[in-house]
Amino acid sequence: MEDPAAVLRTQPTAKSSEDSGPTFDSREKQDLPRKRARSKWPLWDRRDRKLSPKHRAWKTKFLRAVSLARRSKANLDEFFRQEGIDPNQVLAKTSVVKRVKGRIVPKVRDTIPRSMRFYENGGLRHAEIANSEVASDIGHYWNVIGELTETGKSRPLRSLKRRRFKDLQGHFHTLEKDPKMILDLEARRPKRELHEIYAR
Repeated sequence: MEDPAAVLRTQPTAKSSEDSGPTFDSREKQDLPRKRARSKWPLWDRRDRKLSPKHRAWKTKFLRAVSLARRSKANLDEFFRQEGIDPNQVLAKTSVVKRVKGRIVPKVRDTIPRSMRFYENGGLRHAEIANSEVASDIGHYWNVIGELTETGKSRPLRSLKRRRFKDLQGHFHTLEKDPKMILDLEARRPKRELHEIYAR
């Protein structure tokens, strides 16, 4: 005669619905609300076309201050005080700066996209640059052009180290370095537009 206890030991025990937890079929899973994916890029690190005009203007102003700070010509803490910006908010909106001993300082370089203008093939062009070193060289290019229009000296223009660069889309560009062509282009541009270009 079989032992009843042995029979019970050999039979699998059924799990209750409470032990196994809730289960969903494929149709129920499709009906569940999906969480909205958040962008991994801080606000001021995004491309200009993905920003509102307000945030685009703030980004341009901030990157200009960062460029000066990298050359020890500006203090970011002073910039924040003048503009009424919370440093903690800046740290949340961009990866181009960091906190060192309580102060906000710029990193040596970054890959934040910037809309830049420059002369190429006898005309004014614009492109998005995702390399702070290239952006700095283009800014220097405009400074040299300003010196050319004021003094007529073209030697600094010819001595520029960078002439060819690649934009965010992978297209290559060549800076216009012909002094006569540049002076002609500058003479045809409104003064207000020139000021906006040099402010980049």
